[in-house]
Amino acid sequence: MEHKVKSLFKKTSTNQQQRLENQHIGEASEFYFACRNGETDKVKQMLPNIPYHQLNQLELNGSTALHAATFFGHLDIVYLLLHDYSCQRHLRNRHGFTAYEEAETDEMKQLFHRPSDANRFNDDSMSMDKTFQIVLVPRDTTETDGSDYGDHVEKPDPRYFLSYRTHEEVQRYLDGLSGVKAFSQSRVGWYIMKQGMKLKRGKDTDYNEEKYAFITNEKFRQGALENLLDEYVTPGHSSYRCCCELLQQYVEQGKIEYLLKLYTMETPFYHQLLISSSPMGFPFFMHLSELKQRFYEGYSYRGAGLTMSELETYRWALKKENSILSSLPFSSTSIVREDAEKFCEKSASSLSSSNKHRVLFIYHFPQACNVAINLSEIPEYKLPCISFFENEKEVLVSPRTCFKVTKIESDECKVQYVISLDALYGAQRTVFDSLQMSIKDDLKKKTNKKTS
Repeated sequence: MEHKVKSLFKKTSTNQQQRLENQHIGEASEFYFACRNGETDKVKQMLPNIPYHQLNQLELNGSTALHAATFFGHLDIVYLLLHDYSCQRHLRNRHGFTAYEEAETDEMKQLFHRPSDANRFNDDSMSMDKTFQIVLVPRDTTETDGSDYGDHVEKPDPRYFLSYRTHEEVQRYLDGLSGVKAFSQSRVGWYIMKQGMKLKRGKDTDYNEEKYAFITNEKFRQGALENLLDEYVTPGHSSYRCCCELLQQYVEQGKIEYLLKLYTMETPFYHQLLISSSPMGFPFFMHLSELKQRFYEGYSYRGAGLTMSELETYRWALKKENSILSSLPFSSTSIVREDAEKFCEKSASSLSSSNKHRVLFIYHFPQACNVAINLSEIPEYKLPCISFFENEKEVLVSPRTCFKVTKIESDECKVQYVISLDALYGAQRTVFDSLQMSIKDDLKKKTNKKTS
């Protein structure tokens, strides 16, 4: 697959550059005019025989066939191009507009939105074991049943705990996460990480062979992403070619925006990253510094369906003063509360039949930081939308983001619970600071082993 996609990408890039440079010379293709003129039968006849790069090409006039069909209001042709052939929708014409920005009616814009049966900003479950790890629970063996917290709140399964004795240890945990991110964004730091993992590999650590390969081998990281597409999206999927091209653009240009756009598509690729975030997690943290202008400050929202037992776990975390939740997978959240609630409403009927309750999570990021990335357009910095769906105001929350449960309310009007989470941050560290802290921690662990 890699060789074919590379060849396809190079051909596409060359053609598009030539067309931009010569956009007023000659005429557009027959396919372009069929889309422009609304010749649906002709478009249907031509589509199976058109190579994917030609489907997306910028014509000599500086627009794509999708731009033309959208601008002239041909709904059936736009539907074919987007939903049956998954053409690239983020390309800009010579006026600087995407096809979505050329849409003039709500009916046309709706064709560019996520499918109605998708539920991007809502989970059927955000149970603690799939979503968060409880980071701080003091090792007080007398607190085992949660009876001190009232309302019959039971203590969660201890398998999901990561225990610390003091607030100072928790702060070091948060600082350590900041340190790892500092390492991953620096060539020097990346080299130190590789050498450290090499020394610790095989010892009593969580550095297994797969994690070592992700850290040390760029080809392995790329191969993991390609394998996800081949195994779960599969060549028969209508979006497969689009996924491959976005992945290859990331490989060729090294821009994380292409990988994030691939993540936002409605394909099995996204669902597999909810199971294991590593294939995208390692590239994401490596490129964090490139996303600095997208660091998000403010509120975002996500819906969920929780059983009463799962809801009780969050109540326990609220009542347990020293508990902190650390996110496990990537999470898609929306800046617009109403949009998240709409996604939540889609699952209302299925929730009632499964004894689950509607829950709205409110994420609060008190300061701009690298744990939350704004994928929507940011006019202030002239940054385009990098989500596949331009109408969604998505904020991507990264794994290992730490939160404090601050409030749980019952919204009787909307028949839902509302859980408020505040993000917690470690101190911003340089590579040198992080290295010093890492060495001190290693020395401390060795000392503790000798004295125990």
